[in-house]
This record gives sequence, structure tokens and C-alpha cells, in this order.
Amino acid sequence: MNIPIIIVHKGDTFYLKLVLEQIRLFNPFTRICLISDASTDKYDFVEHYNMDNYSEGADTFKKAYVHMSSNPYDYELICFQRWFYIRDFVKNQGIENFFCMDSDVLLYCNIEEIMQKYISYDFTTCNKQGPGSALFNISSISSFCEYMMSMYTKDILLTKMKSVYQDMIDNKQLGGICDMVAFVWFQDNTKCNVIDIAIPTNGTCFDGCITWGQGFEMENGKKKVYWIDNLPYGRLTSDNSLIRFYCLHFQGRSKYSIFKYILDKNKIHHSGFWYDLKWLLSKDILNARLKGIKKAINNPKMVVNFVKAKLK
Repeated sequence: MNIPIIIVHKGDTFYLKLVLEQIRLFNPFTRICLISDASTDKYDFVEHYNMDNYSEGADTFKKAYVHMSSNPYDYELICFQRWFYIRDFVKNQGIENFFCMDSDVLLYCNIEEIMQKYISYDFTTCNKQGPGSALFNISSISSFCEYMMSMYTKDILLTKMKSVYQDMIDNKQLGGICDMVAFVWFQDNTKCNVIDIAIPTNGTCFDGCITWGQGFEMENGKKKVYWIDNLPYGRLTSDNSLIRFYCLHFQGRSKYSIFKYILDKNKIHHSGFWYDLKWLLSKDILNARLKGIKKAINNPKMVVNFVKAKLK
């Protein structure tokens, strides 16, 4: 059974090409569908689809959306909207089963081979709250989108969200209501057959986020990765066993280190001082950091949130 890989992403960020190349490296014959804007319509090894052509559901959700987060409005909104873009896209394409990926996830496996055993599930998750690497079908993603709409159209759910967000403000916590909250509530309040693929099984797992310990050995704020035959492994602190990662998820600022984990076209992993220096001084990384500084200058609240997070 063919399982396309679908990514929703805005803007040609420095890490997108690396992520797409790595997907293709391990999935040479799989459809890779990038739902994005015109800036990314330049990678001839993936299928590019303009998100404006699949925006009906996303536009409807935007009208109902109420921002309740310390994160920027546009950031949280697109995180919700992406699921509506995907739903409308798969309906248009007649796709039954598909694998959704965040655009900051590095893949180290063939999805059609690995995901076949999960086809009977409604969807997969990573650490329950993480949909960064998730197998869905047309029915389950439609139900998920309906639930997200209900969060902003049903008084009982809207009141619940406002209460949760106010508690976070009162306790000086960062974040707020995001699509991960919706993902957890959806699982808790609907009948769905789900499996968590971030739980190590038979010596393998998908990574929910490289900065989350989840029982793995950590180093400098990230899971410590052991490279064996050019594939990434983590060590469980409970029994020292090595677990192969089928993916690594680089949320937030960990994206700036993503180059340390890519493989070349021959599936060889490289490391070392000069290799790291080459990437750190590369035009793409420097431009990305400069954009980040400019964004921080224009959004002082973001700087305050970053400092608060560091002081926690």
C-alpha cells in the first residue's frame, strides 16, 4: 500500500531542503507532497502544491480561532491550520492513508515499510501530545479537524481553554492553547484507536522531540545520539539498551544543530570540528540567525519569553 509523506510549511527556511533531501534518501519511490507557498516551489525531487488551493477549511478555522498563547499569533494559527490544509488536500487527491511530518523532522527510515503495521490504527502519535510524525487516514484527520473546530465553536470547550490558559498565565508559564493540546484532548474525548510510536518497541522508536528526555540519556540539552552504521541510536537510562531512532525532531532552537544529524547522498554521517564550523559559518545558518535577531528586535515579547524559559 502506497503511503505518501505530507508536509505543510511556509517559507523557504534554511533547514527545509535538508529535511526534504533526507526524506527522499530513505524513501526513493514514495510521494513526498509539500503543501507550501511559492517560495519553496524549487525542489524538483518532491511534489509541490500551493497551499492557497487547499485553504477552504483553514480559512474557515481562522475566522473561529481565538489566540490564547504566549507564542506569536501567526505561529500558533498555522500549526492548527496545517491539519485543515492536509485534510482538504487528501480529499482532493483521493488519498486514504498518509504520513504527516513536521518540517523540522529528520527521517531515517522507509515509511512504507515501517508504517504498514500501523495501518489498522486511526492514527499514530509521539508521546501522545506530539503529532510531528504521524500516520493518519482520511477519516481520522477529518474527525480531528472537526474536533478542533468544535474547540472554538462550542462554549463548553472554549470556556475550558480560557480557564487552562488563565491558569498558565497565573503560574507564569509559557505557551498556551496549541494544536498539541487539541491532539491530546481529541484522544481523551473521542473513541479512537491510537498507538504511541515514540515508545521503544523491538529496539526502535520515533523521536517526539530531541530536547525531551523520555527516558533517554541526554547531553547538552538533547538526546545523546550514538551513530551505529550511520544510523542514530539513543541509550535508555533504565537498562542502558540502545534504541534506533527512525526520526529525530528538532523543535525550536534545536533546528540550528540539525546539520549535525544529516546524512550525505551515500547515507554517510559526518562530524568533527571543521565540518561543524563549515555549517555554522554557512550563508543559510548566518542568514537564519540574522532573521531571528531582527524578529526579536521587532517582537520584544519573544525575547522576554526566551529569557523566562532559560531562567526556569
